[in-house]
Order: sequence, then structure tokens, then C-alpha cells
Amino acid sequence: MSGIISRMEQRKAATLKDAPAWLQEALGATPTTTGVKVNHNSAMGITAFWNGVRIISQTIAMLPLEVFERQERGRRLAREHPVYKLLHLRPNPHMTPYTFKEIRTAHVLTWGNSYAEIEYDKAGRPIALWPLLPDRTGVEIKDGKKLYWTIVNGIKVWLAPDRVLHVPGLGFDGLQGYNVIRMHRESLGLTIAANQYGAQFFGNSGRPSGVLKHPGKPDKEERKRIREEWNQMHTGLTKAQRTAVLWGGMEWQAIGIPPEEAQFLETRSLQIDEVARILNINPILLQKTEGATTWGTAIGHFLVAFAKFTITPWLEREEDVLNWDLFGPEERGRFYTKYNASALLRGDPKTQAEILEIERRNGIINADDWLELTDRNPLPNGLGQSFYMPLNMAPVDQIQERDPEKLPAPQRSKDNETRAREERALTIRRRLKYAHRDAFIEGSRRFVRAEVQELRRAIKRAAEGGSFANILNDWIDEFYPGQHKTIYRVMRPLVFALASVIAESAFDEVGADPEDIGAFVDEYTENLARREVSASIGQLRTLLQETVEEELEETLRTRSDEWEETRPEKVADREVNRVAAGAARWAWQTAGVPALVWRANKDACPICQEMDGMRIPTKGYFLNEGDLVNPGGSVSPLTASQPIGGPPLHDGCQCDIVPG
Repeated sequence: MSGIISRMEQRKAATLKDAPAWLQEALGATPTTTGVKVNHNSAMGITAFWNGVRIISQTIAMLPLEVFERQERGRRLAREHPVYKLLHLRPNPHMTPYTFKEIRTAHVLTWGNSYAEIEYDKAGRPIALWPLLPDRTGVEIKDGKKLYWTIVNGIKVWLAPDRVLHVPGLGFDGLQGYNVIRMHRESLGLTIAANQYGAQFFGNSGRPSGVLKHPGKPDKEERKRIREEWNQMHTGLTKAQRTAVLWGGMEWQAIGIPPEEAQFLETRSLQIDEVARILNINPILLQKTEGATTWGTAIGHFLVAFAKFTITPWLEREEDVLNWDLFGPEERGRFYTKYNASALLRGDPKTQAEILEIERRNGIINADDWLELTDRNPLPNGLGQSFYMPLNMAPVDQIQERDPEKLPAPQRSKDNETRAREERALTIRRRLKYAHRDAFIEGSRRFVRAEVQELRRAIKRAAEGGSFANILNDWIDEFYPGQHKTIYRVMRPLVFALASVIAESAFDEVGADPEDIGAFVDEYTENLARREVSASIGQLRTLLQETVEEELEETLRTRSDEWEETRPEKVADREVNRVAAGAARWAWQTAGVPALVWRANKDACPICQEMDGMRIPTKGYFLNEGDLVNPGGSVSPLTASQPIGGPPLHDGCQCDIVPG
């Protein structure tokens, strides 16, 4: 043990009785409006507050904290790095990693800051982390430099920034987080006062005292004696049911319970909600089950929400600090720490299994990866190391043909080689689209269901009101701006997931390095939401204009039923093809591919077959607005109503594009 920590063993407990008023207020020694004093000890005596701090700190403490090294592609676990050993084995000789993380989280949840001294060896490598008490540690700017201080045996000791690991909570000066208990001392004081009142309330048998009526005029001493004897015999829960014996003509007259006193339990219940808001935790985790929400109908949704909104922000704060303070200038960016919160984010066991099964089917993990994630040993003899793809579940090395250019001539002609590569890429993209189709159906069903429910309510109001068409038109103007946002929020993650894997495949197809697809996803999802809203408004306006008043209600209800039953699959089938073609087109434009070629599938309609082989510049269009596709025969020609940059050409179109 070295540094200031060696001197902390002799520290004596501080006393506040002679402290100045400002220090007493800072440490919670001054009373609140309720008259009770709130400090960190009394606040932790509140069962809800204790439970919330315990759950958050223990949840974070149980998460693995790993150290990774970034590589040209991907990352690797850097077990040999000193920081890995520090965070994974022993932060210091007296603490386990679990205890260290639990203490630091509890400090920042209550004091708003957690501090630890970093101990270095002679080579400048961190070898120990020693928690500092947050009530005796702080940070200041002196002469333009940030310095830390801590109190040791009554002496203020200054520390350089590189010797302190500091995680601040919410604060507005950029240096320290707010003292959480001090900021909420009034709310916590009310909770403590309610607890004290409850103890006194039930100590008096759970009801207010009554009065003893005496026929005479007893003097002061006699009144005192009567009161003391009565309280001794009848005050308290264990004595509440004793038979009273009155003498001297005395009578007992009970006083009813005032409603505001009888309902103090409701006040205590509301204070649990206050604690939940302070800690940003769902009340159900504080053992309050009445009226509590679980953010969904399944425990999996609840756990994911708890992980995202309560736990993850604290993990991000900790990781930011660790990545800067524990690595030298030449290591920052190359090495980094990361909490493994995947177990929390996966939800319940059924959902975890479904996610792993999807990743397995799409070649993301193999059987050994799956077993490792569930803390089981790999299959013997390397049986679990194969990767599989969807549909036929064949090993990837069998799906992927050998590079045609490496085959000896004259086994293939150049045209055959090109076509083989195209077919391989098209097969992969078709499988990716198929794998994401169900997710698009479910996402579409969510926003369609919301739209249909609101439409039916509007139809009911219009039927009960005056002018049916006017009420519906007003509803359209009010509802659909919000529906646009709903569609964007629901569909963007789905678009991102499919577009990412399609773009990665497209980049790989032309030998280019992948790039961030976020801007494409934002623009595409915005257009998707605009298309869906425009289609809905167009259909409704047309029905309102062309349907007689007497038939409007039935016609609109029929349309809403049709939307609910068939629209989600139509949207999904259309959008997975649009996303795939759009993401591939974007990737090839980004990679500098000069041209695109239309490829119709083997079961394509005559119109799409007519398009097969059409070649255009990458930034051009296969069809401009008004262009005609006329395959001849009995098939009606198709006239483009807008520029066509890629499939689908029409509903049900399964065509694709390839780099030309």
C-alpha cells in the first residue's frame, strides 16, 4: 500500500458538533422543513433508497469489465495488459473487483461522485486502485489546472489529476456531480418524517388517543397520575386490546381518526415513487407492485428497459473515465475497457435463445460461440466451429464457391466467372432479405395497428358528431404528423439492421472497405415514413370525396380492417427489397463502381424480364418518369410514375441489381 492510502488507516471519525453552519448544511446536519435531519446515513436508512442503491450498484458490480485491443478488423481480449489484471483480478490487495465496482457505484449514486487513487509502479503502470471517501475528497481549479484534494487525519492533501480516477454524476460545472442526497434532502426528509410518524402512530395502538371524562375536578397531580397509569396500561400495540377498568365515575370517549392521519400510508407509498425518480429506477424494483409498470408485458422487456435507461448511462460514465485515466497517451484509442451488458440486454431466457438462434442461422456465431455465451464447454473435435447460413443451413465454406480466377483455365470462361460471382452475391442478399422479413412484418404491424386504432376512434367520433367528412379531415391533419414520427421511430432500427448487412456484402463484393451507412438509413427511413403517411392520407381523402355520406362509416371501417389484415406483409415485402437495393446501390456509389445492371430472377414477370441486363451509370436511373416498358404479347406495358433507381419495379417484384 502506498500513497495517501497508507495514512488513512489512522483516520479518526469526524465530528460535526463544532463545525461551521455551512459545513453542517453540506453534510446534512441541519434539519429540513419537516424538522428531521437528512444525511447519508439517515438517507440509507430509508428502505426504498437503500434497495435502489443496492440493486443498481450490485447489478453493475456483477457485470464483467473487459479490456480490449482494437485491431485492423475487429478486436481482441487483452488479457496480458496490466489494466485487465487490475480490473479482473484485484483492484487492490483488500478488495475483489465486485466490491470495488459496488463501492464506486454506491458513492456516485449517493454523493454524486466516486474517487479512487491510482497507484503506479516504477514503470508508470497502474497496479492498484484505492477508493477515496467522497465526503472528504473534491476537485478544484487552481491557477488554471485541475487538482484533486482529500482529507487525511485532518490535513488537506493535494493530488495530481493522473493519480485520481474520478467518475462524476450529473453536474453543471464539468468538474463534480451534484450531491444527490443534498439535492433531494427535502423529499428524503419527508420520507424519514413519515417513517417516524408511523412508528409513533402504531406505538399508540394505531389510533389517536381518546379522552377520559372525570365527573369531578382533579388537581394537576391527580391528572398526571391518571394519565400515566392509563398510558402504562393501554398504550402500545401489545396492550391495545386490554380491558379498561374505570373508577370514580370516569368515562372513556374515543376520538375518531382524522382522514389525513389514517392515510399516511398513502404518503409513504408516494415517497417510494419519489425515491424511484431520484434513482431513475422502476418502482417495482423497490418492491412496490401496486400501480407499477414493467415497460411491457414480459419480464424481458422490463430487464432490457432497466439495462438501457438505468444501468447503461452509469456504465458509459465509468468506461469514459477508465479509458482515459488507466491508459497512457500512446495506448489511448488502441486499448479500451468495456462492460459486458449483453446478459441484461438480451432479456428473458426465451428471448435470449431466439436471438442466438437468429445469429446462428445467419452465420454470425457458431455452436461453440453459443456454448461459450451460455457458460458451457465447446463441442469436441472442433464440431462446433462451423458457421451456417439461412434456408438450407449449409456450412459457409460450401456456400461460398472458390474464387473463379484461381481455377485453372479453361474450366470457365470470363462470362461464366462473372455470372457465378453475381449468382453467389445475389443468393447471399436474397437470404439476408428473407432473414429480416419477419422483423419488418412485426415493425409494420406495430405502426399499422396504432394507425388503425386511432382511425376507428375517429370514425366513432365522426359518427356521433355532425359533419362526418369534416371531422375526419380534421383528424387526418392532426394525426398524421405524429404518425410520421412513429413510423420513423419503429422502422429505423429495422432498416439499419438490414441495410448494414447488405452494404457490407456489397462492399465485399467489389473489394472495398465498409463505410458508415447511418446517413443513408436516416434518409431512407424518412422517405419510408413519408410514403406510408402519404399513401394513407391519399386513400382516406379519396374515400371521403368519392363516397356518399351514408356509406362513409362502413367504407372506412372496411378499409381499416383491410389495412390491419394485409398491409404489414405488403409493406414488409416491398421495403426489404427497397432497402436491399438501395443499400447496395449506395455502397457501390460510395466505392466508386461506375455502373449498375438490372437482374431479373428466374420467375420474373415479362416486364422485369424485359429489364434484365439493362445497364446504367451508378448515379443514373433505369427508368425516368414517363418511360414505357412494353414486353409485348398479352402483358400490359408499364409506365414509370417516378424515376426508378432499382427494384422493386412493382408490387411483388423480386429483382435485384449487380455492379456493372
